[in-house]
Amino acid sequence: MSLFFLDQQGPVANIDCLSVNTGSSANANILIPMSAVAEIILNQDVTADKQSPQWMFGWINWRNLDIPLIDFAALQANQAAKDFAGSTRILVLNSLLEGHEQRYYAIISRGFPHTLRIEEDSVLAAQDEMALAPCISLNIDCDGQLLQLPDFQQIENHLREISAKE
Repeated sequence: MSLFFLDQQGPVANIDCLSVNTGSSANANILIPMSAVAEIILNQDVTADKQSPQWMFGWINWRNLDIPLIDFAALQANQAAKDFAGSTRILVLNSLLEGHEQRYYAIISRGFPHTLRIEEDSVLAAQDEMALAPCISLNIDCDGQLLQLPDFQQIENHLREISAKE
C-alpha cells in the first residue's frame, strides 16, 4: 500500500510534499502531497457562519468560490477554532472524495509551509508504537522529524457536516 495514493498510477521515484504546522498539540507537522494542494494564499477575510461546525473558521472567497476554512488542530481535538495570527498562510486543498458539496477546502498553516521531497529510497519509519491522532492515517519519522500523514477520507467525511454557503 502506498503512502500517497493521490493520482498515482504506479511506483514513483519521489513525491513533493509540504510540511505544514497546523498548531496541533502533537508538536508534529502534517505532510501534504503537493498533488493535494491547489494553492497557498495569504490571509483572507473570513465570513463567519454560526451554523458551521465549531472547528470551522468560516468561509473564504477563493477564485470566485466560497470555500470552508477549517482549523485542522481544532478538528482533531473536536474543539472550537482558535484565532490565527497575521503570519498565517492558508492552504487551499483539492477535495479527493465525492459525497459532499465541497470541491475545495482550506486549512490554516501557522507560518509558511516547507517543501519536502520524499524519495523512494528515503528512510521512512512508521511510528507504530505511537497512537494515531484523529484525522491522521500514519505517523512518520523522516530524518528525525515527526510528520503526520492526514487521513483525507476522515477529513472529508467531516466536510459533510458543512452545507454550501448560499
